[in-house]
Amino acid sequence: MKNNIKRIVVISGCTSGIGEQLCRLYRADGHTVIGLARSASGDDIAVDVTDENALTAALDGIAEKYGRIDTVIACAGGGLSGATELLPTEEIERQMALNFGGALGLVRHALKYMHRGGKAVFISSACALFALPFRAMYCASKAAVNMAAFGLYMELKKHGICVSSVCPGDIRTNFTANRVKFGDGGERYGDEPSVSARKIDSREHKRMDPVKASKKIYKCCVKCRKPLYIVGFKYKMLNFLRHVLPQKLFLDVTAKLF
Repeated sequence: MKNNIKRIVVISGCTSGIGEQLCRLYRADGHTVIGLARSASGDDIAVDVTDENALTAALDGIAEKYGRIDTVIACAGGGLSGATELLPTEEIERQMALNFGGALGLVRHALKYMHRGGKAVFISSACALFALPFRAMYCASKAAVNMAAFGLYMELKKHGICVSSVCPGDIRTNFTANRVKFGDGGERYGDEPSVSARKIDSREHKRMDPVKASKKIYKCCVKCRKPLYIVGFKYKMLNFLRHVLPQKLFLDVTAKLF
């Protein structure tokens, strides 16, 4: 998607998955892209988005060099699965700190250097729209991202800054392999957490192609006109069913599927 207005774009999670693809697509269209990631190198910046002081310093440096930030995309994130009751508290806190705190912190600090015409995009997940058993904390972290995005959308609309949350479904990236998994279900759950994780992982071949999915996400980021974009027809249908079916029925069916 060609865009004649060249922008200063900041993208977290730039070294893998969707973040890496978005950096490539923005650069291919001639935009100036600064990627952020813990293992970033070259023109990108090595920073942990959960480290507020380091993140602030990185964004201050970008603004000092380029004079502004036009687009910020919060893409860094990770997964967590296991019986919610048995998950270590520190893992739950780490999940929320990365997926929610890191994303919100990036956008909040970037907003200091954004003006009318600016775009702030959260790369959320279809899991923000409907819960899954044994992935409740991941779903909760992404649902929190959506609520923050919707609130910012309302706060910033009259100031000419658009905020969107993009919710893609499952994509064939290294996300699944990197998910932190706790398979022990104790006496109450037995092997259910492990069975659920294996069932989800076994569908890797059915996930969306990363290149095609990234192009769709890129179009959403460039448009950034609506508060919510859902990527993937199946997930749009599931979201529709979530609204028309009784809540109990939808949750019971989801539990059986996963």
